[in-house]
Amino acid sequence: MPSLIIASMLVKRMFASRRDILTSLILPAVVLAVIVGLFASQLNEKAHITVLNSDEGAYGQQLTSMIEKESMYEIEVVSSGTEEQQKQWVQEGDADAAIVIPASFSKQLLAGNKPQIVMYRMNEQLWNASLQLTLQAETDRMHQAAALLANSGSLNEANLTKLLEQDRKQLITSTEADTKLGSTISQPMVIGLMLMFVLLLVTKSISLVMEDREHRTMARMFTAPVRAFQIALGNFLGVFLVGTIQLAIMVALSCYVFGYDPGFAPINLFLLLEFFLLAAVGLTSAFAGLVRNGMQMGQMSTLIITPTCMLSGCFWPISMMPEYMQKLANFTPQKWVLEAADHLSAGGGASDIAIPVVILVLFALVMLAFGAVVLRPSRKAVSG
Repeated sequence: MPSLIIASMLVKRMFASRRDILTSLILPAVVLAVIVGLFASQLNEKAHITVLNSDEGAYGQQLTSMIEKESMYEIEVVSSGTEEQQKQWVQEGDADAAIVIPASFSKQLLAGNKPQIVMYRMNEQLWNASLQLTLQAETDRMHQAAALLANSGSLNEANLTKLLEQDRKQLITSTEADTKLGSTISQPMVIGLMLMFVLLLVTKSISLVMEDREHRTMARMFTAPVRAFQIALGNFLGVFLVGTIQLAIMVALSCYVFGYDPGFAPINLFLLLEFFLLAAVGLTSAFAGLVRNGMQMGQMSTLIITPTCMLSGCFWPISMMPEYMQKLANFTPQKWVLEAADHLSAGGGASDIAIPVVILVLFALVMLAFGAVVLRPSRKAVSG
């Protein structure tokens, strides 16, 4: 089949010598696997957080109990001490963060006011920013319940406690029924690095197709008795095959040598990355048709890879972004890979990731069709 011949020739050009195999195939996968292993080991270390509850009412204890259930952190509830001591522990490195619930927390709620939680940290990082948002959301929930009762003139401790318990039950029921949340979306950096790696690999591979177009090699191919779709399919298969080999090396080293645990089977991680690879080939080929040469392609890839990875939540939880950016993230393939990985890490099966996988496939088909048209030598590329 002509497409397979074209694909095999592309692979041979990519790995024409032992040096090419080392620098283009093995070395990038090994380097990323080492980075993933080191990064994952740091993420697995739980932050030590102290909690001082100075409140004598029921709601300070309720907030403390909520914090203790956060499995991502090592929580230590201290029964005595001062706010200044908590601050000093953080400064001396005895705690990664310190949370202080003020003595007037319950009184302020019952008075219809919004109490403030104090959190000390040495510097702002992803995990403590996420924790602060969680504390803020819980405090807002309590304040909104108190405000609702205050408006009806029935704000007292018994009614507020009852309303908060009902609200808590509704939240738990809704979460269990609607979705399964794993650990990927709250800690997306490792898989986000892998997705960025895939895009970089595909960009390098697609540059060979750009080279064929610049040197008129592709034009000569179109004069042969071969259909246009076979030429396009051959190029795409070649890029996909190169990426598959590199992904196999990277996932095997990351999971079996450097101990990275994605929360589900490594084979499932490999398959997810394969679906993303297909979408990445389509995305880069589509943009390759909009530039004139390899240099412009390199510039264009910089404008594609970093912004889309940032927008899709590869570097921080997507929930931390504004709502309009969360909606825009739906148009990036990385977002759907992270969502599928999150469902798998929560124990989900094939049915739970069906929608993200179908979206990735549709994204790939649309972009590949567009790329096949714009990469044809008979069509003039416009400047990026």
